[in-house]
Amino acid sequence: MNAVISPGEVGSEILGEAYLTLDPASASQARVCVREWLGADHPAYENVRLATSELVANAAVHAAGGPCDLMLLVLVRTADLLRVEVTDPGGDSSRPRACDAVPDDVERGRGLAIVRELSGGRWGVRDRGALGRTVWCAFDLHPAPASHPGA
Repeated sequence: MNAVISPGEVGSEILGEAYLTLDPASASQARVCVREWLGADHPAYENVRLATSELVANAAVHAAGGPCDLMLLVLVRTADLLRVEVTDPGGDSSRPRACDAVPDDVERGRGLAIVRELSGGRWGVRDRGALGRTVWCAFDLHPAPASHPGA
């Protein structure tokens, strides 16, 4: 995990924020929010959308609290990055981590590994004390076009 961005960075702009229930179904609502805030034609849209969905689902599954409790989703643009933040009430004392290997027959446990790969390792966790914790990831605002083998 790399702390490459500080909260409230100078020149940052909040593209959107939404309170979502601590429910795995909130992941679909989060995807709708990203589409509204960023636009489906943005070159980073697909990666941001998928990572956001994984962060929200992870918070819904692992945060302390019940379905009436909320998490906060925020999408921030800086000069050259997009940052997704999901703040939840927190959970057990262990820090969220990306697993390097999950057995094929296990259905869960890949979310943060997906986020790590999509964000190029630019993700992290901030403990916010009584306010819970924030899991974040960052993407290039203008990613390089994907190269296609044989093209």
